[in-house]
Amino acid sequence: MRALHRVLLPLVLAACTGPAKGGADGQDGADGGDGADGLDGTDGADGLDSSAVGERPISVTVTLDGEPTAGVVVYQAGTQRLGITDAAGQTELVVDYGLDAEIVLTASHPDARIGGFDLSFGEPPDEALIELLRFDRSDNEAYVFQHPGSREERPNTGYCAHCHLTLNDDWLASPHARAASNPWLQDLYAGTAHGLASRAACEAAGGRWRTGIAPGTGASADRCYIGEGVLPDLNDCGDSAPCDTESTSLAQRGACADCHAPGIDGVLGGRDLLEARDIAYDAGVHCDVCHKVESVDLEATDPGVAGRLRVLRPAEDRPVAGLEWTPLTFGPYPDVLNPRMGSVQRDHFQDSTICAGCHEHWQPVLVPGAAVDTVRWPDGLLPVHTTWSELGEGALGETGVACVSCHMPPAPDVGNSADLGNELDPHDAGIAGGWPRPPGAVRRHAWFGPRSGEQRMIDLAAQLQLSLRRDGADLVAELTTRNVGPGHAIPTGEPLRSLLVQLRATCEDEPLEPIGGDALPAWAGALDQQEAGADWARWPGAAVGDRIRVVGLDGRFHDYIGPGPFGDGRFDPAARGLPVEEVLGGATVLAVSGDLVSLDGPLPAGSRAYRLPADEGLVQDGDPVRPLAGDPGFAFARVMVGPDGAEMVPHFLAVDVRSDNRLMPGQSFTSLHRFSGDCASPVVEARLIHRPAPWALSQQRAWQTEDAVMARVSEELTP
Repeated sequence: MRALHRVLLPLVLAACTGPAKGGADGQDGADGGDGADGLDGTDGADGLDSSAVGERPISVTVTLDGEPTAGVVVYQAGTQRLGITDAAGQTELVVDYGLDAEIVLTASHPDARIGGFDLSFGEPPDEALIELLRFDRSDNEAYVFQHPGSREERPNTGYCAHCHLTLNDDWLASPHARAASNPWLQDLYAGTAHGLASRAACEAAGGRWRTGIAPGTGASADRCYIGEGVLPDLNDCGDSAPCDTESTSLAQRGACADCHAPGIDGVLGGRDLLEARDIAYDAGVHCDVCHKVESVDLEATDPGVAGRLRVLRPAEDRPVAGLEWTPLTFGPYPDVLNPRMGSVQRDHFQDSTICAGCHEHWQPVLVPGAAVDTVRWPDGLLPVHTTWSELGEGALGETGVACVSCHMPPAPDVGNSADLGNELDPHDAGIAGGWPRPPGAVRRHAWFGPRSGEQRMIDLAAQLQLSLRRDGADLVAELTTRNVGPGHAIPTGEPLRSLLVQLRATCEDEPLEPIGGDALPAWAGALDQQEAGADWARWPGAAVGDRIRVVGLDGRFHDYIGPGPFGDGRFDPAARGLPVEEVLGGATVLAVSGDLVSLDGPLPAGSRAYRLPADEGLVQDGDPVRPLAGDPGFAFARVMVGPDGAEMVPHFLAVDVRSDNRLMPGQSFTSLHRFSGDCASPVVEARLIHRPAPWALSQQRAWQTEDAVMARVSEELTP
C-alpha cells in the first residue's frame, strides 16, 4: 500500500484547495512550492520492504534557520518513539520499519512549523537532516479567518469541515458555535428583547419599539428595547434613540466580543459585538480562531483576544496549496505534517490552559459614576467568571485533571482527527490524513455543558440527602446538597445561573404547611413583594389562588464556605453576605376586591411577604421558570449587585459581589426546614434545580427559560 502514500497528499491538495493566490481556478501554487510538503528525503521507485528491515537506529540532525538546535523533539510519526536533540542538534532514534503506516520522522520546535523526513522509500539511511524555519511572530490583520464549514457546505479545504468532518459535527452542536449569535447575549448587549417581536407585544411589556441594527447583519431592523444593556447603560445614549445605531462610536462595549465573537477580521480585541457578521457571527468561537491561539498569558487581566489569548495569524506569503498566506495552525500534536495545516505543537491544547483565556474573567466596575469597594476588592476587580481558578482550588486541579477530561471526552472510535483517517483505513491515509492515534487520543469537540442535549453535565454534578425527625408536633427536615462531580464550583460560568433546592412535605398526598427553616431568596422570583409595615391585605394584580409567603430576616448570616475570597478566610460571615431568611408561614388568596384580598388564614408577622402564583407542586424537568421566593428551600449562586442594590444583575452592571455560596468540589451544605401537621408517616421530597437566568429577567425579556432538575430525593418518616 505504501506506493499510494507518497502521491496521496499532492492529489488531495490539488483537488481541494481553498482560494488561490493569483489564480481564479484555485490551483496556482497547489504543488506547495519548494519543500512545501514539510518533508526532506528522497523519492524512490521501489517501496521499502519493512518486513526485512525491522528496527534500525538513525542519527537525526535538526537545524533551525540553518543552525543546529537543542531541545527539538523528534518523533517517529504515529508512534511514541522519540528523541530530543542535544547542543549539536542531534539525537538518535530507533525506527520501527515494520509499522503499517507511512515511515516518517518529525521534528517539533515551538518557533517553527513541524518538519519531517520521509523514510518510506529506498534503503534505510543511517542519518537524516530536518531543516526548520522560524515562523513570523507578527499577527497579520489582513488575514481572513477560515470558514469552519457546515454539514451542508464542505466543498474544499477552504472549509475546516472538508477534512475534519467528525470534529465539525460535534462543534456545530456545541455552545461555542452559538457564542456570538446567542439571542440572550444580543439582548443584554443592546438592551432588547428578541422574544417581543411585535410593536404590540413590546409596548404591552413596557418596552419601546424602535429601529436599530439586526444582530449579525448590520442592517436596520425594528426591535423591542427594554431593560438594561451594555450599550445603553455603559454609554451616554439610549434616552431618545437606540444605542446600537451608533455603537461603533461608543466608548464602552463591555468586552463582549473579545470572547463571544473573537473571529472578527482585522484588529483583534475591543470590537463592537454588532461588527460580528457572516462567519464571526454565525460561527462564534470556531476552529480557525482557537487554533490560531499561539499562547495564553495567565497574568493578563483582560479575557479573550484582547488580553489573555495571543492569536497569531499567518504573515508569510510563501505559496502553499494556492493560499494567500502560508498556513499556520497551533494544535496538540507534534507530528502533523500536512502542509495545508502548517502545524505547530502547543501544550495549552492538552492541559486546557486555553480555556482560561475566556473562562476566567475579573472586571472593574463598568457603570459610569460607580466605583469598586477597594477594601473588599483590593485589586479593583470583581470576579465574574472564575471556572479556571475554581478548578485550580479543587482536588482535580491539584492532580492535573484538565477541562478537556469532561467537556471534550475521548472519541474512542475515531482513529485520527482528520477524517481521511476515519473514512479511509487510517494506515492508508498517509501524511494528508495523519497518523493512527491510540484509542481515545482524539477528543470530541463537543464542549458538553450543563444542558448539552447529548450529555447534560448537570446530571452528574450533585447529590441530595434527606434526614427527617420529629420535634414535638412538627416535622424537621435536614437537606444536604453536595457537589459530587465537577472539578469546579456548581453552578459555574455565567453568574446569572443559580441552583435552587425546592422542598415539599405531604401527609397522604396533602401538603404540610412550612412554618420554619430556610427559604428561597427574593431573586428566586415573586409576582410582588412587600416589606414589613406595608398593608399585606392589599396586593395589586392578585388573583384567586395566589399564595402569600411570609419570611423573617433577623440580621444573622450563614457561615458558609464558597469559592475564592468567600472561602479563604478573608471575609467574615457578614461580609460573605448571605442572610438567614426563614419561612414563617403563609396563606392562599380566596377572593379579590380591587387591591384588597381575602385569605384562608391570618399571616404571621415577619420581615417580608411575597406573592406567588398558585401552588404547582415541585418543579418538573423542563418546566418554564416560575417564581419560588419564600418557599422552603435554599439557593446557591454568585450574587452580583447593581448600583441600585438590585441582586443577580448581569455582570456589566455589577458594583459588588454580595455573596457566593456556590458549592466547590466535594463540598456540601445542609439546610433546615420545618413543617407543621400531625401525620403518622409524612413524606418529604426535594429537588435540585438548575436555573439559567433569574425569573424576573426572563420575564422582562420574554425568554423561553426552563428549569432543569439535576437531582431529587424522597424520604418517608415512619412511626
